[in-house]
Amino acid sequence: MSILLAIIGSGLLAALIGAIMTNLRANAETRRTRYAQAVKSLVSWAEYPYRIRRRVDDEPATLANLAETGHQLQEQLAESRAWVTAEHKVAGLIYVRCLHAVRSTAGPACSKAWRAGPADTPHKMVLGDIGVGSPETAIVVLERAITYRFGLRRLVAPIALRRILRALPDPAAAETHSKNRGEESAGVH
Repeated sequence: MSILLAIIGSGLLAALIGAIMTNLRANAETRRTRYAQAVKSLVSWAEYPYRIRRRVDDEPATLANLAETGHQLQEQLAESRAWVTAEHKVAGLIYVRCLHAVRSTAGPACSKAWRAGPADTPHKMVLGDIGVGSPETAIVVLERAITYRFGLRRLVAPIALRRILRALPDPAAAETHSKNRGEESAGVH
């Protein structure tokens, strides 16, 4: 009887461990997919000024299509920001700072691209630098942070992610510093 109970108990334990491992793998795969979407959203936003600048005409349908693309990208960025923040608070802060870095160059480049005429000839499609810069630095930082959300690295994630966060410029502090400098130069104290 005790051998039978031991066999049943070990079978239940094996089934429980198997179910936990399967669940962990499924959760990790979901996280991989969602983090990949978050990175894709950042890259898409950095590429958006090029889409605007490479429009072939200023017809209402073309402009509406580009505007809709911009709205969808903004929605994807907001969704990604919310998901990353819900998944891990510090990873969310890193994502927000990377997003700010990409937006700080892509936003002005979008404005410049909208003001430029359509690229209606092949040589106008070759744009060179339109002021976007490279989102690569922000993407690399985010990718580095994401690696701490998987495997054994998750055990050291809080420490490692905070170290990465401290190395990134804080957009809120930069805005406060910039505002204070503006007040000082205007004679406001």
